[in-house]
Amino acid sequence: MSHWLAGIMISATIISTDALSQQSLRGLESSRQFEQALRAVDAIKHRKKLQCVLSIASNAICECLAQKLPVDIYIRSYAAIANREKDGRDYEQLSAADKTIVDRCVTDGR
Repeated sequence: MSHWLAGIMISATIISTDALSQQSLRGLESSRQFEQALRAVDAIKHRKKLQCVLSIASNAICECLAQKLPVDIYIRSYAAIANREKDGRDYEQLSAADKTIVDRCVTDGR
């Protein structure tokens, strides 16, 4: 009887250890995916900053815009945004919160 009980205890320990290992592996994989997503966001911000600098030649404004505007905003004309052309489509299509960000970046960058 004691051998049978010992066998059950050992099996239960192995099963629980295996479950913990699986959880650890899933956590590690999730962490890797999160890190990949962060790297992708950084790459997008860098690309947008580069496009901005090439367009308006202001590192300070472009750094601010790249860091503070949401990543999913696509801007066709950084010059129109930086000049806050009220009749320009790019500036007008921004949300009120994003316009505030642009206004602050441009004011602080000049």
